[in-house]
This record gives sequence, structure tokens and C-alpha cells, in this order.
Amino acid sequence: MKVSFANVDGANIRYYEEGSGEPFLLIHGFGASADTWTRTIDAFGEHYAVYAPDLLGHGFSDWVDFSGEPPQAHLVRYLGRFMDVLGIDKCTVAGSSLGSVLSCLLHNDRPSQVSNLVLVGSATVVSELGTPNPDTIRAAMANGCKAMREVSWESCINRLANVCFHRDRSPPDVALVHTTAYALPDRITAYTSIGEGIIEYAGDERVKVRAEDIPVPVLILSGREDIRAPIEIIEQNYTRFPNVEKVTFEECNHMPELEYPEEFVAAVLDFLSRH
Repeated sequence: MKVSFANVDGANIRYYEEGSGEPFLLIHGFGASADTWTRTIDAFGEHYAVYAPDLLGHGFSDWVDFSGEPPQAHLVRYLGRFMDVLGIDKCTVAGSSLGSVLSCLLHNDRPSQVSNLVLVGSATVVSELGTPNPDTIRAAMANGCKAMREVSWESCINRLANVCFHRDRSPPDVALVHTTAYALPDRITAYTSIGEGIIEYAGDERVKVRAEDIPVPVLILSGREDIRAPIEIIEQNYTRFPNVEKVTFEECNHMPELEYPEEFVAAVLDFLSRH
């Protein structure tokens, strides 16, 4: 697993990469970083050319401010340009939490370039609203801002533990990277700008996910005890995607890629082997 930086329209984007072959793009969640994929990148890299960037204003990627549009559109535009810079013509896209929403919007933006979608920890992608629930974003921001305002290794471990079913599975190595990233002068500004923008543009048609309009094969991975993406909403609505499969992890909260990485990788590879 290697780490590099790409210049995307003047912004430095940090990313992990591993493997060769068909490209596989991994998109992390709100307030997180590409490090949340580090339990899975090497395993996926045995089969694919894996790329896991930090979103704008996350991890160690630059922040580029936005105005007059939903932040999801801003983030997706840079993800698409990231693909252009790296020469990714077509790929499978996996997203966790907000990354799932961005994955669907990236498909909408570039339908010929997204072959499959793997959506993790998101009820938004199958909900009637189609954009993140403001109450969910407020809850995430309360958790994230506490860690960013009192940056320590312990606070970052606790932030991840709050979205793990087994709190002792909160990854200290990922939390240690977050400790440095959260201390960057512009991180909390970027984080709150994105969160407040998502709330402001809730329900905006420009960034609404319409599952029924996404024809590519979709795999939905969920934790039974996910506090951010209620399993009841997912189970009732996931078949809105025309071509969809679902895997549910028991005793699992918001991030199965961290709590059950081996089982997570196995489920994704099984799905991709058939599509």
C-alpha cells in the first residue's frame, strides 16, 4: 500500500494506492479519511488497482471552499477530476456513509465511467429524501467536532468507538492519523462548512440520489446496529435499486470495513466476481 499526492485543479489530494488491473475507487465518509479503508486496501489490491483518496478538506487533502451549491456537488466534481488526473476511465466505486451518497452522485455525473457500486452504511441512498438527513448530519458533527476541538489520540479513538458496535475495535492506528489531520488549522472549518452545507441543501434536486435511476449492479453493506443508517429503512427500501444485493453484518455499527474487514472484503469480492 503506497501513499501519493495528486494535484487536482490546484488542490493537493492525498491518496492510497495498491495493486493493478481494473480500477477500484474507495470513498470514505464525512469527517473521516482514506485511512478508514486501510484494513481492506491490500486485500482488494490483490485483485484490482485500488485508489483511496482523502476528500477535499479531509485527511491531508487541501480544502477548496465552495459557495452557491451543495457541498456534495463540489466534492463529486473533484472526485471526477481526480479520476481524470490518474487516468481512470472506468471503475467500480465503493463509498462508506457520505461516501455512498457521493458514489451514487459520481455515477450520475459520469454514468459511463462507473461499472458497479458498493454502498456501505447509508440509508440515504434508498430513502425518499435522497440527501442526508439533517438530524444524522448534526449527530455526526457533534461527535466529530468534539474530537476536532479537543484533539488528542484518546478523543479520536473515542470518536471512532462511538460508531463501532464493539468499542474495543476502534482502530488506534487510524485514530492516530486522524489526530494529526484534525490538528490542521483548516480541518474544523472545512468539516463544519460541509456539514452545514449538507443541512442547508437537504432535499436539493441537484444532489438527490434516485436509486431507481441507477442501473448498474449495486451491493449494499450494512451493520445491524448502525446508529447513522437505520437497518429498517435499508431493508424496506433497498430494492429501489433495479440490480441490487444486500449483506448485513450482525453486531456491527456504522463501519463494517473497520469492524469486520476480512468478512467485508470477502463479501465485496464475491459480488464483484459475478458482475
